[in-house]
Amino acid sequence: MLGSVFFYLGNLLGIGLLLFVPLTWLSLPFYAIALVLAFPAIGALADLLKDQSWSTEFVLGLRKYAKYWRKNFKTYLKIGVLYAFVFVFLFLDMYAVNVIMKSSLFTPVVLLISLLALISLGWIVAIQAYFKIDVKNSLRLMAYALPRYALHSLLIIALLFLLYMSLSFIPQFMVFIIAPVALEG
Repeated sequence: MLGSVFFYLGNLLGIGLLLFVPLTWLSLPFYAIALVLAFPAIGALADLLKDQSWSTEFVLGLRKYAKYWRKNFKTYLKIGVLYAFVFVFLFLDMYAVNVIMKSSLFTPVVLLISLLALISLGWIVAIQAYFKIDVKNSLRLMAYALPRYALHSLLIIALLFLLYMSLSFIPQFMVFIIAPVALEG
């Protein structure tokens, strides 16, 4: 539970934007910065959950989270920039398919590529949490693990679907409380 508190403290900019600022062309750069800065926070949370030596002591846990955030900042920033470009490209592709071409023929393909990008992101975070390697090798391991461990990839899809359903049926502020408890469970 404390890991979630540290994660939220590390993402105050993103949470504040999601709750209080509508997504417009003026606020888009701030959303992009928050998206890229969320990746070091995800990496620090993964390392903190892997390291159980801090137990439930708040101050020690916060120190370890800050240490992991600083230690993994460059690696996860590279991953964040890479995936931010991927998701922006997919968003613009979806916009072009739906608005400009006025065709829904390619929509399933773009959604499938988006889902594969999210699954690969889950694999990269897991790989980086357990093996401290560079981004290039973690991408290679992700490409190996994605088809090889299909059941785990399906579980990532199930977790993403549950997260989507919780965003659909539960008000936004409740997701920040319930989803981490369920995922840490």
